[in-house]
Amino acid sequence: MAPSRVTQEIKILTPVGMIGYGFNERLFWKAVADGVDAIIADCGSTDSGPQKLAQGSLTMTREAYVHDLNILVAACSAYHVPIVLGSAGGDGANEHVALFLQIIEDLVEQKGYRSMNVITITSEIDKNYMEEKFSNGEILPCSKAVPELTLKDIQDATRVVGQMGLEPYVKAMSDYPDFDIIIGGRSYDPAMYAAYCIHRGIDDLGISYHMGKIMECGALCSKPKSREALAIVRPESFDIIPLDPASHCTVLSVAAHTLYEKTRPDVLVGPGGELHLASAKYEELEDGRTVRVSGGKFVPVNPGEYTIKVEGARVNGYRSVFIGAFRDPILISQIDGYLERVQAFVKTQFSFEYELKLHKYGVNAVMGPLDPGEGATPKEICLCGEVRAPTQAQANQVANMARIACIHAPYPHQLATAGNFAMPFAPYDIPLGQISEFNVYHLLQKADPIGLFPITYQTIHGTGKFTHQEVTVNEMESISLSSREVDEAKIKIAKANEETARPFLKPDPPEGYCYLGEIANVVRSKNAGPFELTMDVMFNDEDLYQRVKKTGVLSHQTIKELYHINDDDIIACLFWDQARAFKATIKRPVPSGSFGQTDVHGSQQHVPLLYTLLPIPRARK
Repeated sequence: MAPSRVTQEIKILTPVGMIGYGFNERLFWKAVADGVDAIIADCGSTDSGPQKLAQGSLTMTREAYVHDLNILVAACSAYHVPIVLGSAGGDGANEHVALFLQIIEDLVEQKGYRSMNVITITSEIDKNYMEEKFSNGEILPCSKAVPELTLKDIQDATRVVGQMGLEPYVKAMSDYPDFDIIIGGRSYDPAMYAAYCIHRGIDDLGISYHMGKIMECGALCSKPKSREALAIVRPESFDIIPLDPASHCTVLSVAAHTLYEKTRPDVLVGPGGELHLASAKYEELEDGRTVRVSGGKFVPVNPGEYTIKVEGARVNGYRSVFIGAFRDPILISQIDGYLERVQAFVKTQFSFEYELKLHKYGVNAVMGPLDPGEGATPKEICLCGEVRAPTQAQANQVANMARIACIHAPYPHQLATAGNFAMPFAPYDIPLGQISEFNVYHLLQKADPIGLFPITYQTIHGTGKFTHQEVTVNEMESISLSSREVDEAKIKIAKANEETARPFLKPDPPEGYCYLGEIANVVRSKNAGPFELTMDVMFNDEDLYQRVKKTGVLSHQTIKELYHINDDDIIACLFWDQARAFKATIKRPVPSGSFGQTDVHGSQQHVPLLYTLLPIPRARK
């Protein structure tokens, strides 16, 4: 790659929001052939749980990474387009940075790619350094949902990674401007994008960080959501374009993306400062697919106050599970007492310490203590028994005994004496190995933004025998749909929405009222990190949004009552006019991926909002 030069416009391609998920190769190659300046992609998230940090596992399989990386490296080899990857392997641990490097080395050798200059940036934080910062009082929780850090937390963590900002990437690009590929450890999601913009002479972080915050999810901000996205970045604005011809961006879909997985949409806190989006502007372009964005402001921290988020997880026992279902209405009518007797019986059988949770899917397992506890008696209940014990053998033993109790325990008025529990497969008791939990999710104060992240440069030698067969004209045309076909696809989606118009919202609301789920176009929930849960409600129509807002129903008090939580458990509660949205973020009862967790992604916690009554007359058909 030639040394950087200042440009007024750069094109960045993100093939998918998570490397390893797969993407459309023809769309990818068409974009590369049309000309892009860089391929940038994220590989990490805490969403899939703490086991990556605690046990060294990967978010995706090695084979999935090989598949996606092979396509990227082929493009780098044939078109000399640089690649920048962050949070390798999912958690950005050093061993996963090394794994990505090894995969690329193998691909260069096996496929005959040209020689490539590869930079690695590692992100693991030395525990002795962590303990020193802790003793100085320089490690604080990320939010009030996160417990205070203890010395034991640091010691118990298998490893700790720091979420690097743009500075290590900028230094790597500056020191080694002939780089072909950069493999980064744990990274702030938009850091790679902002760093590349600076490398190319666009240094407004309000523009580049905002762009990166959207692009790190690929084309998730498009309608219908898709994978492959292109950003065109200028000093004063950026454009977001989905590559799937059946997908398009709108002002609302792009503005709404700053709600996704975030504690709040107006101020996004990251290493080195805050991205303020209250003044951001969105404009739909004439092609009907592209949105232009401007106006974001980056507010840097004061000198000497740089913070870095640190993440760590530990192993805490072994887990076994069993799964089955109850269908007998006599048993279901007394299920709580029945399961209490199962728990009591199992407790008499063992002298060692263990935990047993019986999750009733079909009653209130998904939401647990947040569930409003309303609704008809279910016809069936899926039971997931979850055991934690000091050893795998002990966990297996407790799971086995609890399952047998579920099968054979008696209950009043029992008619079905052959067994109570429908089991879908054998073996019945499933050992899951070590159980992990996040125990470090804190802010490292007065941190060195570059020194904590070692940079290594090397050349991977290749033969250069590889030649890419360019996409033919016919193949190019087969990728692109006509405007008529795009319109037909939109009509088909709209018709499907109309034909299946929310039949689940029963019973009918009182006269003069409607359910929130009848009039909102988005009602969703999701993790905002392992310790927070965030809910978003969005509306297509401005008048309707204002009517809902004026009712005062969507409020701090409503969230408190719906989810049975205290005032202190509500972290954010606000309207966001840019996306015609309401957002509430609350403390999770159980951190994501920990023992007893029933919704690791937090994606099914929105249901109480669907049935929230609004004093707006229901549209009657």
